[in-house]
Amino acid sequence: MWMDHRAAEQAARITKTQHRVLSRVGGVMSPEMQPPKLLWLKENLKERCWSKAAHFFDLPDFLSWKATGSLTRSLCTLVCKWTYCPPEGWDPSFWTAIGLEDLLENNSAKIGSETCAPGSPLGRGLSPQAAADLGLDPGTAVGASLIDAHAGGLGVIGADVRGFHLPCEDRPISSRMAMICGTSSCHMAISERPLFVPGVWGPCLSAMRPSRPELSCLWPQIDHVVRGHAAYSQLQQQVQQRSEDAFSIALPKLIFQLSFPSASSTAQ
Repeated sequence: MWMDHRAAEQAARITKTQHRVLSRVGGVMSPEMQPPKLLWLKENLKERCWSKAAHFFDLPDFLSWKATGSLTRSLCTLVCKWTYCPPEGWDPSFWTAIGLEDLLENNSAKIGSETCAPGSPLGRGLSPQAAADLGLDPGTAVGASLIDAHAGGLGVIGADVRGFHLPCEDRPISSRMAMICGTSSCHMAISERPLFVPGVWGPCLSAMRPSRPELSCLWPQIDHVVRGHAAYSQLQQQVQQRSEDAFSIALPKLIFQLSFPSASSTAQ
């Protein structure tokens, strides 16, 4: 649920700690990263969710677990969104500073004690149940996941460009930059050494390529795009007229209704 921004206040509190792990996310914790989301769960749903959960997953790792039963997490997700930093791993002082020291219990089993590079084979491949659900053979290989934007970055930066007369044809991949467009739009690059830039996510070690630092630059989220649209003020007025409690929940509903009025009336 990356677009869930309910943990904005928790993210601001984490930023105020100025802990050293924040240097790898441009110095600012985003509400779309996992530490503030986890802190929100602990503070607001402790009995219903926090105390009962056996594991907390990012979506890519959740899908890998559902497919294979393997609890091994991809470095792509842990490094980019959870503050994990290979080869040291988790920084206990960070989780303690933000009030989530209980996640360190049992060798950090709830958030990941085993990691691997993206693309590494997981477990014994597809479990019998997952294979049956997908119509595939049990044991079919499953590779450790990539975040969607990083999969795009790997495909663009690692592409074979020979024969197209491009300026980067005979240059190392560290000279390239990929522009990713989707629910998030970002510029991504791989460097030979860690680069720390205020306001820029990264360096993220082994997020796309083992042992290489990666930078994710200028990441404007879809909410910024929506707020910049000419119809934004009109939508905001309609939300307020309907007395919706949560604007972030009501806005997507309104956009859908205005875009597909017949489907909306049918759904209602």
